[in-house]
Amino acid sequence: MTDSGASLYAKTTELLCQAVAADTLHRYSEALGLYNNALKSIAELQKQYTGHQRTQLESKFCEYSGRVSVLLQQLSDNPAYFGDLDKARVGLNAAHKQHLQGCVDAALDLYIGSIGCYQRILRQTKSAGSDSTKGKQWRRELLKFANTCLKEAEIAKQTALPATASSESAHSESPTLTASDAQSTLQLQMSGLSLQTNGEPDNTCRSEHTSTPEPRRNSMNFTPQSQHLSPGTGSSNTSTSSTINVHSSRDTMTNASPPYTNGTHTERLTEDETQVVRITSHINGLTFLPWLENDKSENFVVPSYFTDKDGLLTLSRKQQRKLWQWRRASHLYGHPQIFGQHGCGHIVQETVTDCSFVAALCVSVEYEHRFKRQLITQHVYPKGRNGMPEFNPAGKYMVKLFVNGLWRRVVIDDLLPVGETGKLLCTYSVTGDIGQSLMEKAFLKVMGGYDFPGSNASTDLHVLTGWIPEHVFVQDQAFDAERTWTHMHDGLEQGSVLLTIATGEMGSDVAASLGLVPSHAYAVLDAREVCGHQLLRVKNPWNSLRWTGAFSHADQISWTPDLMRALDYDPKTEHDDQGIFWIDFASVCHRFDAIHLNWNPRVFAHQASVHFSWNMDMGPRQALHDFSANPQYTLVAEHGTAEVWILLSKHLLKTEENVDFIALHVYDNTNGRRVYEPRAALHIGEYVNTQHVLVQLTARQGEKYTLVVAQREKTKPLHFTLRALSSTPVRLVQAPVPTYCEDVTGQWGSASAGGNTASPRYMDNPQFQITIPPNAPLTSGIITLETAHKHPVNIRVFRGGFLVTRVLEINTVATSGKYRSQFCTCELEALEPGSSYTVVVSTFEPFMFSRFKLRIGLGSLFTVAPIAREGAGMRMRELHGKWMPGSECVGGPDQSYHKCPRFLVRTECETRVLARLQTPHAKSLPLVNVSVYEFDDAVLGTLCASSGSYTNSPQGVATRQSTIGRTGCEFLVVASAWDHDVDASFVLYFYSEHTVEVTPLFY
Repeated sequence: MTDSGASLYAKTTELLCQAVAADTLHRYSEALGLYNNALKSIAELQKQYTGHQRTQLESKFCEYSGRVSVLLQQLSDNPAYFGDLDKARVGLNAAHKQHLQGCVDAALDLYIGSIGCYQRILRQTKSAGSDSTKGKQWRRELLKFANTCLKEAEIAKQTALPATASSESAHSESPTLTASDAQSTLQLQMSGLSLQTNGEPDNTCRSEHTSTPEPRRNSMNFTPQSQHLSPGTGSSNTSTSSTINVHSSRDTMTNASPPYTNGTHTERLTEDETQVVRITSHINGLTFLPWLENDKSENFVVPSYFTDKDGLLTLSRKQQRKLWQWRRASHLYGHPQIFGQHGCGHIVQETVTDCSFVAALCVSVEYEHRFKRQLITQHVYPKGRNGMPEFNPAGKYMVKLFVNGLWRRVVIDDLLPVGETGKLLCTYSVTGDIGQSLMEKAFLKVMGGYDFPGSNASTDLHVLTGWIPEHVFVQDQAFDAERTWTHMHDGLEQGSVLLTIATGEMGSDVAASLGLVPSHAYAVLDAREVCGHQLLRVKNPWNSLRWTGAFSHADQISWTPDLMRALDYDPKTEHDDQGIFWIDFASVCHRFDAIHLNWNPRVFAHQASVHFSWNMDMGPRQALHDFSANPQYTLVAEHGTAEVWILLSKHLLKTEENVDFIALHVYDNTNGRRVYEPRAALHIGEYVNTQHVLVQLTARQGEKYTLVVAQREKTKPLHFTLRALSSTPVRLVQAPVPTYCEDVTGQWGSASAGGNTASPRYMDNPQFQITIPPNAPLTSGIITLETAHKHPVNIRVFRGGFLVTRVLEINTVATSGKYRSQFCTCELEALEPGSSYTVVVSTFEPFMFSRFKLRIGLGSLFTVAPIAREGAGMRMRELHGKWMPGSECVGGPDQSYHKCPRFLVRTECETRVLARLQTPHAKSLPLVNVSVYEFDDAVLGTLCASSGSYTNSPQGVATRQSTIGRTGCEFLVVASAWDHDVDASFVLYFYSEHTVEVTPLFY
């Protein structure tokens, strides 16, 4: 930017400040002149920029010219001009809108029409011959403004020219335009009118501004030569603020963790929690920082009208169709009240589909009126001496909302959408109180704009108040009407609960006949039990359309004199429909779907909370069988048995359809340790796609509970806050994880899928040796097994650390229990230092092929290694035979080995051998033995190897590895059974280090 450009920028800033100051002090004529001069300067500045920067200046021109239009109409002393002034203003707003949307031709047509209206007024005033000082000044300012609008139209046309032409025109000086200039440039038929360039913008900014195609575009982000369009700062820190874009005093989180407020207490965050808060401070493309104590000292005295740097809120389609302009609250109502009215009868939901929020707002306002306590008004700034929110002429407000587990600051301006009829297109008060509109704007700024898809009232109340949301679904089988009524009635009477109710889907005819709205939220203002009836006083946020059933204004039967006296009910006043009605609780249970309760957290003296993330790499996508990687926390009530409420809240990052089904499970008898499988639990949570899940628990003193956060299927990283509230001190810490972990991967294949412990091939399953160092302490831990396929699997741990070939219960250290689909766990207790253990992983049936991952977690150092299969590295011969009753089975007491099946072994050199005997097809397992003897001249010689005692194990019997053989020597392998009457076939597996010859012997 050139020196002249910087000077012009400074001049514009000064003019804006002077204009706003005059406007604020109601010196409207003076303000009009200053605005016009500033508009002229902005028009000149537009020539020096292109692209996005020019678009921002155009937006500012639109906003300030809107205020000038209003002042021109307000200062006109001749009603005859009102029609043309109104047409000119509406046309100019529409031209600005088309201009910003890039529709240049349409914008030019509208500019021409508006300037034509101003031309007509000027001719009328000239012919009228008004010579008063006020009249001359008004005509002069009108002429300036019309000329400035003409120049804006010229700039609009230049944006449609080729880049070279635009560049040239941007650096040229713009002379005073005459009628002929206008005709040659814009084909305007403005004969006889000479417009001189002189004008100024209005710091009401968007007060008369129509919607733009980029509703969240920052008003002004570029800074020519480090300047902002403002002469001073608009906040208490050193960052520069701006008339166009006033920066907040705190735009980023501090690196260290200051004390943040969470619910009703102050907490310091861990490093991990700080990272979670940092991530979830970015919501719907904007940043909402946690509330700090020094935020109360935010500076609200700014030198000009404040405009939110985050831009205008997105409008719904219905609002866009109806929008006339954005207007400041002060221009709508002068010096309006903020939450100065009593009760909620004056609050009206308008075009926005946020009945849940308006219902929440109504019950909050009604609570303050009834109990004379501040609830939501304590969270609106600036405040007056009485602690109540007060009107700020500069239009800057700050609201404290409970979002994503913490109180957060939300800064807004007072620009509100207005329809063509002059009616607000947002929630408003029929009395002109702007508190409801500002609170809604702050809430919807967080939620992404006025195109809010809707929520439920308890979720919205949690944002407004921090009170604990509870959902009661009336149509559930577990719904207890009497218990619910007692909670509602007593809670309302004590001021400890806020109530809303909601209808579900229903036919339009049925809804019309009942005076209800389908899928709609209602505010509950009171609950009374009188004359044997359970009655609720309810408000429709629409401020109209009431219930027409029992105890309604249309019911002539139920209202007895005693009941009317008890409720101070006068049928004569019921013709005024403010959407407020009485309804009996039985009808609520019949016609409504949900009851939403929000409980005051201050009824609990103690609370603990934690913020955490659940990333995509934490466990499987669907953790239906495997909780090992789920977020888990240990809860303990330290002093006595206590009622503990546990609230799981999913953080909001973007307003969209909630497809995340979450649940909270509670396990007892765990000593606070992690839960790895979804076994028997104290409380199994239901998977719901709501933002909050509440569990109410009676916790026994000193007992440690495990809280498991679960979701049906992970689709994206999620972030949560977990809060525990109780009348006694509670601790909430992350459930402990093993100090040392080792992952082992493997697979079951054709040679290694051995089946369960009853299978002869069980010993073929993958086996691993765990060794605890001698200097380690006595340790415990967990082993988990996860498979790629949905096979039933099992873990079994044995002493010794060697290959397990036979299952003996006496040698079993731990087991995962029954075979479980796809995932199982085995807990290890008191593993001794200097000891080794064998881990066997198996499928239920042999030949179930799959990959698997074994995770071993212990409290001390350890090593893990695979154990080689039996006969690994040796040659194997598979031999078959059969015992016949009374002939070929004698080997037990009689030692008649010559009658048993035998196999002759010849070798040319020394070799290591091993023999295994199995009876896989026997109906009942016989007691068997296998032995290896030297064999010389048909006589059994020295015993070389034996399986030992006769045993009937499913895995059979086997010799130890032994060395046999010298040149010319033969050996005999004998397969014997203990009983004489065994009728069974067998399989002999003979392993040898070197090649041997094995031959069956027959008699």
